[in-house]
Amino acid sequence: MNILHPPFVHFVVALPIIALFSQFTYFITKDKAYSKAALRIIGFAMLASFLAVVSGIDDAQKIITDQNILQEGINSLNKHKIFGFIVVGILVVTSIVKWFAISKNSVLYENISLVLIIIVLIASLYQGRSGGTLVYKYAAGIDKSIVVQKIEEQKK
Repeated sequence: MNILHPPFVHFVVALPIIALFSQFTYFITKDKAYSKAALRIIGFAMLASFLAVVSGIDDAQKIITDQNILQEGINSLNKHKIFGFIVVGILVVTSIVKWFAISKNSVLYENISLVLIIIVLIASLYQGRSGGTLVYKYAAGIDKSIVVQKIEEQKK
């Protein structure tokens, strides 16, 4: 049984990239539509990150109880789980600041939003790399019987 986050977790990385481009476009054109788009995009990223954390908690428990994973992998898994909450928190703060930027028509808040979007992007990329390390280095979420079966098929 493969235990991996649903595919929507990739939106937690992709959406901040799009929000960053939207925010840059706002700064270049001064068109509020791009600023509002960045807020909506960050909002969707926040929703996707919340769903990723919820599914990740369940996935982590299955990995720890049902699979053979080294203690080093479990430590990495726990760090990944904790950092997931941090990413959600950063996205919540970014969404609030971005909302203030739009509602107050504040250049200062727009600049702070840009910095927070960049921080969200960096945090999301780091979290994605961490998740990839869990899968590719520690085989977390990969059914060992499938791997053994594929190796046996290749030997034939």
